[in-house]
Amino acid sequence: MERSIPHEVGDDGLPEEAEPSWSGAPQPEEPIGGASKAAPPRPQPPSEEPGETAGSEDEDWEGPDPWTLVIGYGIVVACFLVYFLIHLDRPNDYLHFVLQAQAWLDGNTSIPMPRYQDVMPILGPDGVATGRGIIPFPPLPAWVLLPFVSIWHEATNQQLLSAVFGAIDVGIAYWMLGRLPIDLRVRALTSVFFGLGTVLFYTSVIGSTWFFAHVVAVACLLLSVGVALGADPDAARPVPLNSVAGAIKGWSFPGRWVGVVALVALGIVGEGFLISAEAGKPAATIALAGLGIGVLAALLAVAVDGRWQVLTASAVVLALAVGVPGLFLMAVYAPDLTIAVDVGLVLAAMAAAGLALRRPEAFRRGQSILWAELSRPESLQVAAGLLFGLAITARLTILFGFPFLMLVGGGGTWMRRSLLAGAGAAVPLIALLVVTYATSGQLFNPAYDYLYHNELLQYGSVLDYHAGWAISDIRYVPQNLAIMLFQGPEIAPNFVGIVGPDYGTPTCLATNAARGLFDTSCPLAMPNAVGMSILLSSPAFMLAPLAWGPLHRLHLDRVTAGATIAVVAIAFANLMHFSQGWVQFGYRFSNDFVPYALVLVALGMSRLRWLGPAVALVVLSIVINFWGTIWGTILGW
Repeated sequence: MERSIPHEVGDDGLPEEAEPSWSGAPQPEEPIGGASKAAPPRPQPPSEEPGETAGSEDEDWEGPDPWTLVIGYGIVVACFLVYFLIHLDRPNDYLHFVLQAQAWLDGNTSIPMPRYQDVMPILGPDGVATGRGIIPFPPLPAWVLLPFVSIWHEATNQQLLSAVFGAIDVGIAYWMLGRLPIDLRVRALTSVFFGLGTVLFYTSVIGSTWFFAHVVAVACLLLSVGVALGADPDAARPVPLNSVAGAIKGWSFPGRWVGVVALVALGIVGEGFLISAEAGKPAATIALAGLGIGVLAALLAVAVDGRWQVLTASAVVLALAVGVPGLFLMAVYAPDLTIAVDVGLVLAAMAAAGLALRRPEAFRRGQSILWAELSRPESLQVAAGLLFGLAITARLTILFGFPFLMLVGGGGTWMRRSLLAGAGAAVPLIALLVVTYATSGQLFNPAYDYLYHNELLQYGSVLDYHAGWAISDIRYVPQNLAIMLFQGPEIAPNFVGIVGPDYGTPTCLATNAARGLFDTSCPLAMPNAVGMSILLSSPAFMLAPLAWGPLHRLHLDRVTAGATIAVVAIAFANLMHFSQGWVQFGYRFSNDFVPYALVLVALGMSRLRWLGPAVALVVLSIVINFWGTIWGTILGW
């Protein structure tokens, strides 16, 4: 299904039309850029009125364009095959999350000390190691692995699952990009770039602890961005800059006095939560206080929107995120209750099927009501915040990307968007603190500090760590920025390994040895284990600044502004960290902001009059990432 563009196209590739408001009121969607075919319109709820029976709108809706689905599935399958085939020999090393999931199944919060690093040993009263330890990483990846670990236990192939989930990430990205008013060619090309031209490629193939965390976090963040975009169809529409100031001035607190009371109550209970943790209260007490914060966050969302149905979409997300792994955990500790829940779900499905057969009109009416509630912009914004919070429970620095949800999503104003998304994000963030407290006795994981001092001793002189600086210190920014933007590969290296002669073996020892592309004894070039410039490893990122093209007309869209702020904020937080994720190809910390960067790349690409340069940059990115990933598998990184 195609739609014609009824307006002339300006110099920057944007349609010349009446500008929508900065506040986010729904506007008709038009494709951006010089593309010839418009993306199909998004499905609309069959009926906006809860009491109405679905009418002709859903009967006329043709559904997604078959070619759109075929291309999307094809990209996902292709990426998985590449991820799988490029690394058939999977050593499955570094299984911190598998061990953590198994520990939960065994009734423990700590894990048995493995043979590898990044685990803080637990000492007994006599100061002697107990043989168990705490990992410094947020828990969501272990929670995701729990169903698989409950079946295969410590034999769970995390690297294979990383390839599967990485390909799913590409599919989610393809769906997310479909929320933007861009051409199908731009959508597909950006998705291919994401799957094979960024460090997600290397991340999905390697799949060890640090990389699997990125794969999980990226999935949640892509979903959050996609849901927010779906709730705010005109967010990518450039508007005059002077409308920005007008939208910010003269706001009132959403929810009036009820919202104020809910926010104050959140502050009071939150302070009690912190005081109780500082006093060393039992974990059950902290969990109860955390539950209270979650309830108050939900009440705040209801106060802002004025309807309890605002929680519908987030309730579905929470049920899936908590319920699916939770059933496997319940099967260990309460098998009878698990059977009861399973029977209940089967009976509910049978009841729904019976209603659909006996009273189809009532069933359709129920579907219409549910769809209308799930697709309301305010409900979607709470769900986007919840997904954003889940992403943080896999990678902490994603927290700094919240400004995107302040500018993009359902709610109509930046204050309403912020409160709705913040209410959703509060639930997983509080859960993170509770789990951390139950594991370590502190709200903030002490294993991070242990890891820092341990790496200072082992690699400080090699990687330029500074004992007098904090684990995250602004003084690390200059040297880490040089890695992120300017670090190149090792050309004609004298040693093959991690860093220098202390962590590698000499090369080209044979007489008249010739350097080869993938010759470990005498390489022509190889990735720098400390990291490589994102512009060298993924040159198609250079398309992102083109998203700011409308600025020359003093126009700007909220998606570009929000995504740029999120990229810069997350990147800056990572640059302050002492380590930049070494023993890697590329710059793996870019995974933390890549969903926002993809939005900028897609918008920038759509503003080109000809896609030739974009295709060339994407192909170059794919070639470079193939080279780097092959080297990573050869070197056993």
